[in-house]
Amino acid sequence: MRSFSKISSVVSATALIAALVLPASAMAVELSNSSASYGDKVSLIHNDYGKDVVIRSDVSIDDLRKMRDTMSEQSRQIEELKRNSGSSSSSSGKEIDDLKNKVKDQDRELDTLGRQVEDLKRNSGSSSNSNSSEISNLKQKINDQDRAMDQLKRTVEDLSRKVK
Repeated sequence: MRSFSKISSVVSATALIAALVLPASAMAVELSNSSASYGDKVSLIHNDYGKDVVIRSDVSIDDLRKMRDTMSEQSRQIEELKRNSGSSSSSSGKEIDDLKNKVKDQDRELDTLGRQVEDLKRNSGSSSNSNSSEISNLKQKINDQDRAMDQLKRTVEDLSRKVK
């Protein structure tokens, strides 16, 4: 309600200034102590070929209130978006870092398994049957980890696109 009284004060002040500026013959403005209502229009001082005259604008008190409410709502939404985008981007960044670390760990595990497979190939002389099952198990682990790593890479790429 405070802004409504400010608006009516501005309208009254505008009308008073216009009444004082206009010559006595052109004074047709009446000042009132009543407050503005929804249908009231804002008065303006207009320069009409060198003479300042008071005119009624197309802007109503209701229009001014709607503009104020719209601006308040938009400001609130902007602040909410700022808060939400900041927290989601930081959490997405943390998720991406975690996924990158998992991919690096799996790369190291794959390297280790690959070396073990190479060692088994070299040492497969007399115990090839027992090593064959170990090799098969290691190959299966490598394939499983390859699939898991591909899935993690796709997830990291998806999250990277979302953050950008």
